[in-house]
Amino acid sequence: MGGVLEIRDLHKSFDSHHVIQGFSMDVVEQTLSCLIGPNGAGKTTLMDLISGRLKPSSGSVRFRGDELSGLSESDIARRGVGRKFQVPAVFKELTVRENLEIAFSREVNPFRNMLKFRDKAMLAKLEEVSVLVNLENRLSIVAGLLSHGETQWLEIGMTLMQEPQLLLLDEPIAGMTEAEVDQTAKLLREVRQHSTLIVVEHDMGFVRRVADMVTVMHMGTHFAEGKIDEIEANQNVREIYLGTEEDAA
Repeated sequence: MGGVLEIRDLHKSFDSHHVIQGFSMDVVEQTLSCLIGPNGAGKTTLMDLISGRLKPSSGSVRFRGDELSGLSESDIARRGVGRKFQVPAVFKELTVRENLEIAFSREVNPFRNMLKFRDKAMLAKLEEVSVLVNLENRLSIVAGLLSHGETQWLEIGMTLMQEPQLLLLDEPIAGMTEAEVDQTAKLLREVRQHSTLIVVEHDMGFVRRVADMVTVMHMGTHFAEGKIDEIEANQNVREIYLGTEEDAA
């Protein structure tokens, strides 16, 4: 397995405020990397820079050898980078099926879309994804009636309909029940078999269950990286993020 994403000396400033400061990171093919750090560490900004939502002040983001930093958000998505935000963005007035159908098609012509929705490849993909995200029995339900966890799964499913090679997830289990968290952990492990994932997450129990590699950010920098056991044993990380034993007392 080789590196799929290479970030080198990345910087992002807003006026005089430096949010990302010389950040570098390599992500290996078909792994799940968790990005952790205190609030304000720059995690979401980094995801914005990878996906093209923001442009870096300087530095490089290369995906499969191609530079992304000069491309638009839509161009980056077409190259295989999918993004799920912390707050789900689904069409609440449409059914689960309709949301997944719209996500599959990149056509703007409504008549071509009608043909696309009957396409055998689309139907097969819709069945595959709906089972994967545990919504195969909810396809006819209007999205606005889904539970919070189901809505999160629907947005993940919408992203998966586009067959991303790299999937960026921002706090995917926020607000979920324990049962939904369990299902999401299973979902992400299955997605990892075909895609590479970067997950921003605060819940260290969840990180422990799903992460192949953990990267710690602090004040916009690459502070530490390693397996979860190494990160939890790192005294510097404990002091800035996980909390020392003295802090817990």
